[in-house]
Amino acid sequence: MEYAIVISVFLLALLLIGMYVSRKIKNEKDWMVAGQSLGVIPLTGTYFATIISSVSVVGYLGYYYNMGWGGWWNWAGTALTGVISAFWFARKIRSFGKVTLSDYIEERYGRIHGIIAAIVIFFAMIFFTSAQLAGSAAIITTTLGIDRTLAIIALAAIFILFTVMGGMESVAWTDTFCTVIIFVGVYALLPKAVGAAGGIAEIHQTLAQTRPAALDPFAGGALPLGVILSWIATWGIGNFGAPQFITRFNSAKDVETAEKSQGYCGILLLALYLPIMLIALSAIILFPGIPKPDSVTPFIVKELMNPWFGAVVMAGLLAASISTADSVLLLGSTTFVNDIYTKVLKKDASSEQILKISRLATVAVGVIAVVFTIMTNSTIMWIQANAVGFMGSMLAMIVLIGFAWKRANSQGAMAGMIVGLATAVIWYILGKPFGWFPILPSIFTSTLALVVVSLVTPPPPIEVQEKFFKKKDVGVKVLANNQNV
Repeated sequence: MEYAIVISVFLLALLLIGMYVSRKIKNEKDWMVAGQSLGVIPLTGTYFATIISSVSVVGYLGYYYNMGWGGWWNWAGTALTGVISAFWFARKIRSFGKVTLSDYIEERYGRIHGIIAAIVIFFAMIFFTSAQLAGSAAIITTTLGIDRTLAIIALAAIFILFTVMGGMESVAWTDTFCTVIIFVGVYALLPKAVGAAGGIAEIHQTLAQTRPAALDPFAGGALPLGVILSWIATWGIGNFGAPQFITRFNSAKDVETAEKSQGYCGILLLALYLPIMLIALSAIILFPGIPKPDSVTPFIVKELMNPWFGAVVMAGLLAASISTADSVLLLGSTTFVNDIYTKVLKKDASSEQILKISRLATVAVGVIAVVFTIMTNSTIMWIQANAVGFMGSMLAMIVLIGFAWKRANSQGAMAGMIVGLATAVIWYILGKPFGWFPILPSIFTSTLALVVVSLVTPPPPIEVQEKFFKKKDVGVKVLANNQNV
């Protein structure tokens, strides 16, 4: 009963928040990027909540349970993304001032590049939505015992509805609310677990005697350097090819807000991953021998929390899933409308038509995701788990280098996309040699292909260089080339 009450109140609050903020929506720009008006609080909240899915809480806690402090390397890449974004990238992408990642790729490299990116992103977001919906439904069925199909349909109806109504504005504020619930859930569990294990100092003293590998930064040899570098590359570089993260900056009211949000988000991530680690270390002592990593979180919640607080923790897990699901759902429909419908199918669509089609596309993407989720199998989960790595292998380096090197051109970008993706696929088929994730070799081969092909083909047009780099720098370059001639 306690779980049903708390989770029902949480879902109702999400719906009401989404409906309330949807009143601001007047046109397609309001719907897609919140009219580029988001302040630091909603921008930080939506970025954080999009990163933190139920996998981040349930999966990472189980991973730390197995690896100890060595497992903490898995968020080093996310921290690297935050640093790069706060000091450089967020300003660049927000100054560009468009809607999607495909917008940038098209204007920087060419229309075909943008269309290819849009198609890849669109289908990836369907699978992302499906996977998060499956995670949300698993939480509901575990806690409330209702039918899985019914849980999937009910949950989907809620977040599809507020996304359809309010677009990015609804997603941003509901994500911010979810961020609060995530922290409430984690910090409700933290003192129970750490206190039961004797406190932070006692936990480390006990582990030093009973399981010293849990205090080793390399997990007693279980985490080779290749795996550590792969974590950093996947989330530190791959995130720049994952549009559900970086296109958040397009909704900021200005470049300063985009930059500040990354600083605050870094603090929030540290404030989340540290207690998750402490809870996991406590569980090693309190409940040794839990066989499945994903069962660690529900096991300790059941053993340590009274039903009301346990329900709050489960609401936090549900918030983590829904906040990621609504973000990728919105990105899927926005990508279809902005990058396929208005650029390929109906170039003369009016603002009213675009807003209407955007909402219809959201419903369509949501329904497709529901069908996939009901029929879900390991293949879909595999695609979701590797989507960031494969999208990052294909897109991350052309995005980053496109802002950093004016000589990068259309031919080089196409070579980088093809070679990066091919490397990732081949590396995966080979069984990930040396323990490296596919994106680690891909960022090198993609960069090499982009640079070499760009250097042996003509430079990008001057108007492209002027758009993405300072005009005076481009002018100096042209003058120097003329003098050399």
